Amino acid sequence: MKLSGETKFFAGVIVVTIILLIGAIALFSKPVKEVQVLGEKLVTETAWATGSATPKATLVEFSDFECPACGAVHPIIKQVIEQYKGDLKFVYRHYPLDQHKNARLAASAAEAAGAQGKFWEMHDLLFKNQTNLSQDAINGLAIELKLDMDKFTKEMTEGTYNQKIQKDVDEGTSLGINSTPTFFLNGKKLDLFNFADLKTKVETAINEAK
Repeated sequence: MKLSGETKFFAGVIVVTIILLIGAIALFSKPVKEVQVLGEKLVTETAWATGSATPKATLVEFSDFECPACGAVHPIIKQVIEQYKGDLKFVYRHYPLDQHKNARLAASAAEAAGAQGKFWEMHDLLFKNQTNLSQDAINGLAIELKLDMDKFTKEMTEGTYNQKIQKDVDEGTSLGINSTPTFFLNGKKLDLFNFADLKTKVETAINEAK
């Protein structure tokens, strides 16, 4: 059957429309996939988290217990968690930097304390005492928390949590992290002018989700 010029024109329009529609679907689907993959890297099953179980916003920090900047932002994070505990989930990821000689030791101590139900207590003490994180000093913190010292010492000596800490570092590096602290809010890396901006950005994200 021979098609008229008008029929050919409309057929061409239909074909172009279909192509554009397929392209649009592919275009808008790609970021969703990327966000899902990013989320899987940011909030793993083994990552330590606190706050809301049904959050309107999720804040992830890659941090180093011996990093001065991480110590400086720590009180602000605690304030934000407390103020928005009904709407915010906070996730802590290890990223000990090579230049901080006791950072991995401190990360292991936090994990060993976590195995005894006191990750966040050790987390806070490590930041409070970050200028002295020698093994002896860390043992003192473990005693202060009334941990089972035989178990704690054994796990620290055997490097029980080295692999988990390295996994955090590897995943952080794959996300482009090279310094601490680095924050992600709802899967988006934050560029903070100062640490006070953190509270504002969290508040904005929560309000937008309501």
